[in-house]
Parts: sequence; structure tokens; C-alpha cells
Amino acid sequence: MVKVNNKYNVIIIGSGFSGIAAAEILADYNLSILLLDENIHFGGQLLRKIPDELGDYPDYRPDKIKRVGFNFVDKVKNKKITLMNKTILLGVYENNEILVEYNREKALSLKYDILLIATGARERFLPFKGWTLPGVYSTGMLQVLIKSSGVLPVRKMLMAGSGLFLFAAAYEFLKNGGELLGIMEQSPFWNKLKFFPQMFHQFSKFAEGGRYLSKIYFSGVPVKYRRHIIEARGDKSLEEVVVGKLDKKGELIKGSEITYRTEALVVGYGFVPNIEAPQMAGCVLEYAREMGGWIVSVTDRMQTSVEGILAAGEITGVGGAQKSLTEGKLAAYTIMEKLGIENKRKLAPLFEKLTKERKQHMSFVKCFNSLYEIKPKTILAIPDDTIICRCENIDMKCIRNAYQAAQSCHDPNSLKVATRCAMGQCQGRICGPVIYDLLHALCDKSPEEIGLFSVRPPLKPVTIKALENLHES
Repeated sequence: MVKVNNKYNVIIIGSGFSGIAAAEILADYNLSILLLDENIHFGGQLLRKIPDELGDYPDYRPDKIKRVGFNFVDKVKNKKITLMNKTILLGVYENNEILVEYNREKALSLKYDILLIATGARERFLPFKGWTLPGVYSTGMLQVLIKSSGVLPVRKMLMAGSGLFLFAAAYEFLKNGGELLGIMEQSPFWNKLKFFPQMFHQFSKFAEGGRYLSKIYFSGVPVKYRRHIIEARGDKSLEEVVVGKLDKKGELIKGSEITYRTEALVVGYGFVPNIEAPQMAGCVLEYAREMGGWIVSVTDRMQTSVEGILAAGEITGVGGAQKSLTEGKLAAYTIMEKLGIENKRKLAPLFEKLTKERKQHMSFVKCFNSLYEIKPKTILAIPDDTIICRCENIDMKCIRNAYQAAQSCHDPNSLKVATRCAMGQCQGRICGPVIYDLLHALCDKSPEEIGLFSVRPPLKPVTIKALENLHES
């Protein structure tokens, strides 16, 4: 384990594009900086690659934005920064203190002057009958297997869901020798036209998307729009998938069902921000559907409502690497201003330039997240025997019954008490967004009225061994 101080000028939680960019800038000044990440590598989910110890892969050629990211990672590793991977954030407390667990072995209490939360986003799911069968994967899981281990789950499979990441995952699978039976996109084709006004400001994203689509097209993969997964079937593992067509209102067209024989199904429905840490810290959150759902409310300088705590990246709106990179830089310069280590006049043009860039990125974000919108009718159409909370094995019928039986079950926390949903090991990270959408559809109330699941420490499961070895500052 690296040597860790009891207190730092700056602690950065998350080493994705926001965290790594902020760390690299701040490292040039005489500051004590701690960069934490729960993964075995630095760089976040986008910068995963096969570890050097698994061999040399000369065919791996990252695109421009990934090359920028890997360059930041290399720079940070050679600068005066305390780096801690395999480190899980357990809690954010008053008096500028956090609790973390290192390598499942030791818990540490750490102090800070300024905290930057850059915890990124996680995948969003839309449950369907049979989605818990072995052989059903998420798009993120597929990319982890390919990028971190050089492994394909199977040679031939089906993909379904919604959004740009679905095509990115398909591209990776095809590039590594896989064969796709088809891509079942839930949203209409015409939704993609919303992106054209963004072309002049986001040309690199369009070029990237063009590369994905050309690979898919020349591989002969059928792409079908307005398609919805009805059911995944199999005895002990996935054997076949039933897909239906949706009408313009998002309702299933009877008689449109097609059954595909396949050993694997990869699904993805976009992303939701990881807002549990800022929520626990008392930061003001806001609901913005066009930003990915519940996000952290920040100023143009990335300052949250809690003094001394900043937020950057996907937790302020799901929008990709370039937005995160810009916000990481903004956060770094704001920290420099707060700590008085740089002249405000010198920082002013930097703030002006980056703020303008961020506004352009936010415009793209609104279009980007519109692709992931799941209509209330689609949520309400989930069959009663479909598992919603995987950890506690709670199905749709149980949730409907609890809602109908008691007027008090119109908010997530009451529903949790009545059904045990979100009480499992994932603490609602998988089922939570689904339950929020379900209550919104059932109650006809705004997300703000419905609210969120409460959070408490530990934010993620912790080992007894680590708590026994708690080192307080």
C-alpha cells in the first residue's frame, strides 16, 4: 500500500476524464493531492485496456479522445500525487472528512480542504422477463470483457436497447471477431436526426459514430428500429429471445413478435449519474431528464451547494469524455482560485474559454440523453412476473401490490420498507432508476415529488476485516 497522509489539500474521487484532468493540472503546484479510484486501473471506464502482463496487442489503436486520456494517465503517474486504486468510497461526512476502504483490507479516515467528486455514471436497465438468465449481459460488461481481458462472451449474439453506446459496443464486438445476429434499437430512427444541428460543434463525435455505423453496415448486421425485448427464454441459460415491434406511441404491436435463437443477449439503455456520494454529502440535487436523470447541481465553476465540495463529469449530466475533460479543467482552476495559488486575472480567460466549451457540450448532452428516454407506457407494460430488484428477488407484481395497498408507498423509501426492494448488495443501483420511473408512471407525480432512496454509509459493501483495521486521522 502507498503511504497515505491523514489530510490533503485536495482529494479527488474518481479517475475518469474529469478526475484525471483536474489532478494533472493541480499537480504542477505545491499541493498535497490524493486521487482515488475503485478500479484496478486509472482512467475510468472509457480508458480500459488489456493489461500489459496479459501480452502485447499491437492491433489496439485508441481514437483521439482516448489517446488524450491515456496521455493524462501517464502524466499523472509521473507527478507528485498520491494515487490509490482499488479504493472504495464508503462515506462523506461533515468536518471535511471521508471514509474509504483500500483493497478490501483496510478502512481509512481522511481529511481534506477541498473535495472533487467525479464518480461518473453507471448503466441504466429496462427489466424484461428472463433478464436474470445467464447469457444476458450489459453493454458495459461486454466492453469490460473485451477491453480488460481480451475475451468475447460468445462468438455469435444479439444486441438490444437504445442509444449510441449500443453501437459502440457492437463495433468493439465486431472488431474483435464476433458475429451479430442483429441490433434491436428501441428508439425510432428519426430520433437520430436530432443530432444534425450539433454536427458543427461535435464533429469528432459524428466521425466516431460514422466509424461504428460503417463497421456494422459492412459486416452485414441488420439494425432494426422500434424493437423491444419481450422475453429471454432458456432452461439453465439463455437459449432464445423474443422481440416485438413498437408503434409510434411506444406500445407493442400484437403479432409482430420474432424469436431469435442465441446463446447471448447484450442490452443497454443508456446511463444514470452516480450521485450517491454528493447526496450523502448534502449537495443539492436536481432532476433533469435531458441530462440523464438526477444530477448534482453545480455553478459554472463546478461548485456544489456545499462549500469546499466540487463535482465534475457525468454526475453533472451524462455527456461523454469531452464534456468531462472540460469540467475537470474548470474544477481544477476553481480549486486554484479557492486556495489562492493562482492570480484571478490569469484564470479569467481560462474560465471564459472553458465555460463556452461546456455550454456547447451541454447542448449535445440534451440531444444525447433524449435517445435513452423510456416512455411511461413501456415501464407500465412490464409483466407482473418480471424481476425488478435482482438482489432481493422482488418482482413487478410485488411492487404493484405494495403501491395499490398503501397510499404511503408512493415514494421510494416507503416502497423499500414494504417490499425490501433496493435493500440488497447493490443498494438500489440497478433497480433504483427503474423504480423511480415506475413510481413516476404510477403516481403521475414529478420526479421531484417522488424523491430518491435515502443513502447512508457504507455507500458500498465493506469487509469486516477493513473495519477492524480502521485507521482514523
